[in-house]
Amino acid sequence: MESKPTVLILNPPVVYLLHKSLLSRHFNFINARDSPLPLYEFLAAGNAAGVTAMLTNNNTPITREGVLRHLPALRCIVNTSAGTDHIDLAECRRRGIAVAYGGAVYSDDCADLTVGLLLDVLRKISAADRFVRSGAWETRRKYPLGNRLGGKKVGIVGMGNIGSRVAKRLEAFGCSLSYTSRKQKMSVSYPFCSDVHELAAKVDVLVLCCALTDQTTCMIDKDVLSALGKDGIIINIARGSILDEKELVKCLVEG
Repeated sequence: MESKPTVLILNPPVVYLLHKSLLSRHFNFINARDSPLPLYEFLAAGNAAGVTAMLTNNNTPITREGVLRHLPALRCIVNTSAGTDHIDLAECRRRGIAVAYGGAVYSDDCADLTVGLLLDVLRKISAADRFVRSGAWETRRKYPLGNRLGGKKVGIVGMGNIGSRVAKRLEAFGCSLSYTSRKQKMSVSYPFCSDVHELAAKVDVLVLCCALTDQTTCMIDKDVLSALGKDGIIINIARGSILDEKELVKCLVEG
């Protein structure tokens, strides 16, 4: 009888937790979290030297030195999230390791969340909830009214799987849309801006949907924040590193 492939589990994804018994019929699993050793010590001790596949999410960096060099038999990485910026793709390419990821599986969910976050900020839903729960309403009866979403000028950074779905939803709310992306998309009718600074200067809201790359790291910098203005809104459903957090904090503190 042919032996089952051995799969290393890093930060068990939900799909593994839900279907472990079914998956175990076809694979032998090594769950790094079952070991008392820290991950890198566990791998360095040779405990997973024979694994041919890895199942993970985006919580653990898959680097050459920390992980990959301890897995000489590895042939495939399955990442259940949409991003791959935590995986050393160059090393995987060099070794011929196939990398699969979630792709557009969560795109509709991310788009729904984007609209929810924007409505929350504009209508002050969470802030009003905190106001009531704090008891402040007993002494300060009046609470500032929120703003409507319809008519807002929204700029989408990254018109890919998620960005296009965000645009579809916001168009239904009556928003005026424009976008920037790596290149203009002929299939998209919204106005295109060649860079994020130009886009920020034209809109009330920036929605960040782009991938984290060397080019997009800290892309939302001081100049972009200034162009957006102190009343501007940023909804970031991409990676945090796309924002220059030091400049963002400075703008929030200094106004």
